[in-house]
This record gives sequence, structure tokens and C-alpha cells, in this order.
Amino acid sequence: MSEKKKNSKSNLIRIIMADIEADTSNSIKAREYLSSQGMNIDQIVSTGLKKIKQMELQIQARKTQSEMKNFDWQRQKAIECVERLLSVKKFSFPEFVRTNEIVLNYRNLESFTNEDIKEILIQHFTLKFLQKKEDDSTEP
Repeated sequence: MSEKKKNSKSNLIRIIMADIEADTSNSIKAREYLSSQGMNIDQIVSTGLKKIKQMELQIQARKTQSEMKNFDWQRQKAIECVERLLSVKKFSFPEFVRTNEIVLNYRNLESFTNEDIKEILIQHFTLKFLQKKEDDSTEP
């Protein structure tokens, strides 16, 4: 290794170490100053961490709210789609299940009520719309 490269690495290490020492020194000096002013440092840190946690929870709540609004919008879109589908006289639920490869419980399809069929279709289309939105958002 050349002497110039050795000096460059040594200089870089010295700069990093000086920066670390300055940060540590500043932290210690800050604690000493705050203590000398009669402040409870542990309480300040604890309060700060609680506020950070509270902010994180608020951010998560807003994110969840946004996701729920998106879900509600997709579900409403699914309901409209199902209502149009069910209004077609030639619509056959068993045929729809077969062609779309929908997996259902082991119940006899003929035992489903109109409300059962509607709810199954709404769930199917809601999941389909949500999946499409997710796929669209992950494409480059």
C-alpha cells in the first residue's frame, strides 16, 4: 500500500474519531448543563420518548384510516358491480363460481340464499379490486 493511501486512511480515521469524541463530549456537556440548571434529564428523556411513541401511533392511526377508506371505496365499487351482475337475468351463480374458480365451503351451492350469494360476490370483487390496486402500485 502506498504511503499516500495510508495517510488518507489514517486521516479519515482521525476525522471520524474526532467527530465521535466531539459528539460524546457535547452530549456529556449538555447533560451537565441541564443538570446544573436543575432539570431532571431522565424525566426529559422519558417525556420525549413518550411523545415520539404517541406521534408514531398517530401516524399509524392515520395510515390505518387511509387504508380503511380505500377498503370502503373498493367495497362500494364491488357492491355496485355485484348489483349490476345480479340484475342480469341469465346470471348463474354456480357457473360464475366455476368459471372464476372461487373456493367455497363444502355447502351445496343451491342452499345459498340470495343474501349469501350477494355477500360472497361482494367479498370476491372487493378482494379482486384490492389485489388489482396492490398489483398496480407495485409495478415499476
